[in-house]
Amino acid sequence: MAATENRYGPVAGISPFSIYRSELGPWINRRREWKDLGLGGAAGREDVELYRLPGNFGGTGYGVAPSVFDPVLAEADYHWYCPPGGTILDPFAGGAVRGLVAGNGGYRYTGVDLSPGQVAVNRDTADDWRTRDLLAADPEWITGDAADVLPELPSGGFDHVFTCPPYHDLEVYSDDPADLSAMSWDDFTKAYEAIIAESVRCLADDRFSTWVVGEVRDRAGMIRGLVQHTIAAHERAGARLYNDGVLMNTIGTMAMRLPAQWTRSRKFGRIHQYVLTFVKGDPRAATEAVKGTAA
Repeated sequence: MAATENRYGPVAGISPFSIYRSELGPWINRRREWKDLGLGGAAGREDVELYRLPGNFGGTGYGVAPSVFDPVLAEADYHWYCPPGGTILDPFAGGAVRGLVAGNGGYRYTGVDLSPGQVAVNRDTADDWRTRDLLAADPEWITGDAADVLPELPSGGFDHVFTCPPYHDLEVYSDDPADLSAMSWDDFTKAYEAIIAESVRCLADDRFSTWVVGEVRDRAGMIRGLVQHTIAAHERAGARLYNDGVLMNTIGTMAMRLPAQWTRSRKFGRIHQYVLTFVKGDPRAATEAVKGTAA
């Protein structure tokens, strides 16, 4: 499925504005095209324990299934920030979506995930896509803890980092001590920042890195500041915040649940996530590389 006719215009009618309007027609239509190819399921994540789930791209509502990454967001990000045919590193791969979208677009994707079952499902799904001639490049998934896997990868070996990390305990994926979603907040932030530092080391100079993150609350209801942690950790590792976007999620059943929630606690109905893009090195050179015109 071709993403677009050129690398300078919008992706399927989606332009690079700071608000990602996933609830509008062009985004919905493109999402439907991806779903028609078989993207959208939560295979391999049946045992995920749900807390305050922000919703999934199919618009099926809140708290009814593990979240599924939006393929349109992945497609747009690769088109905007990765050189043609470039290498993509995903430290928190989860399901197959980001890898399949990358392979479909001819990008060489390496995803890392802690769950052997999830990796097996991802590989089986990629085999099916390969049989249907939907992959221009083969995605690769590595089973393991990103904290252990990334230090074994070459410095500067990737043209782009694109990932969506666990939002602490918003969804608990397993009881594995290495699973960030099962850690205390203090342990989570230490491991999280170490993985960010390794991802920046793996990123080539003059390249972009995008992290999709959402805020979480502690048990007292206070916002923890995951977004600030993400920005600070990148900057300590040598990558500066270059673009900050807001992804509008589908409202789902939040409209029905919001009145009681607001009356009880004065907490907003959260229907957005943050799309943070960092640059390592010179943003002008990184831009030229994305265009395919770098020396």
